[in-house]
Amino acid sequence: MDEKTGQPAEKKPRTLLRVKLNPIASVLAGSGPAWLQKSILGLILAIAVALPFIVRSDRWTTLFTIVIIYVVLSSGLNIVVGFTGLLDLGYVAFYAIGGYYTAIIFIKVLKMKFGVDVDAYWWLMWVNLLMGGLLAAAAGAILGYPTLRLRGDYLAIMTLGFGEIIRIVANNWVGLTRGPSGISGIPAPQLFGFHFTSTTTLYFLGLVLGLISLFIVSRIVRSRIGRAWTAIREDEVAAEAMGVHTSRYKLLSYATGAFFAGVMGVFFGHYLNFIHPSDFQLIESFVILSLVVLGGMGNLAGPIFGAVIWISLQEYLRNFSFIQTHPEVRGMAMGLILVVLMVFRPQGLLGSRRVALEMHPGTDKESQQEREQVHDVRER
Repeated sequence: MDEKTGQPAEKKPRTLLRVKLNPIASVLAGSGPAWLQKSILGLILAIAVALPFIVRSDRWTTLFTIVIIYVVLSSGLNIVVGFTGLLDLGYVAFYAIGGYYTAIIFIKVLKMKFGVDVDAYWWLMWVNLLMGGLLAAAAGAILGYPTLRLRGDYLAIMTLGFGEIIRIVANNWVGLTRGPSGISGIPAPQLFGFHFTSTTTLYFLGLVLGLISLFIVSRIVRSRIGRAWTAIREDEVAAEAMGVHTSRYKLLSYATGAFFAGVMGVFFGHYLNFIHPSDFQLIESFVILSLVVLGGMGNLAGPIFGAVIWISLQEYLRNFSFIQTHPEVRGMAMGLILVVLMVFRPQGLLGSRRVALEMHPGTDKESQQEREQVHDVRER
């Protein structure tokens, strides 16, 4: 009641509670002014191009190349875990498929079976980047098909088992993979007579592949396919009721994420000139998943930021004599960081506030106020 007129008080228009995304993540994910997006992306690209010339250290340039590999791997896994909401603990298997595919083609087939000079077939590496990705994508689809009806722990166990199967096969099929000896002699990347042999040239090759991969990922997750993945993550039953073919899109999610792992596996093989089963242990899947969680699931910037922070910090800790004497402390420190992060910021460093609200729901009073606000807006 209005105290002056005695008439019922007129309701003031209320606005819905607006939850803003993290400004950095939202800009990199495509929100905000266009000039700000282009400025930030241009600055990041300029820093990435200038890094080898600023640092002038083969050790750190090599580290930056490894960071790029993990950026693409974590971005591919983010498609499955972050955007679609499917837990995958065997992601490193697709990485291994790409690496062993190109190693077998060059060494076991061309060099050992046909006795040809593998350097003469330098162009085959560029073909293998695509074919290795497609082979890994096919494996992802094969894995995804029987797991479509599984959720939670059962899904995690099945993907974990698939990852271990690939590693065990690589370690025991001596006739094909040379088992514990690994496959050496994989030729370094070439392009029309130019050899990518120095750490700087390999870094720039990895940077180009990384930028192309991230561009493709960004276009996919912003498309209709990406919106379908997000709908499945939020509520699979509701998504299916609204006409989303959940089985098809989950299968596509597995295949798409696996494709980028396969591409990086091919690049990794030619980068090291050597492939070994120990490069694809189960712990690698956990590391890649940790990068996604650390940076923030379900956005484009999170895995990039997580990979840069995690891999760089691990290498930086090697400089301390105490860590050199007790290397196990480094793993304990990184694990402690994840534990603290899950307690105080479970959405990740660049996760959105919306995710935070989902993980930490408000009180009953706050929930009632939000329902009243929604009801008032619908009445108007």
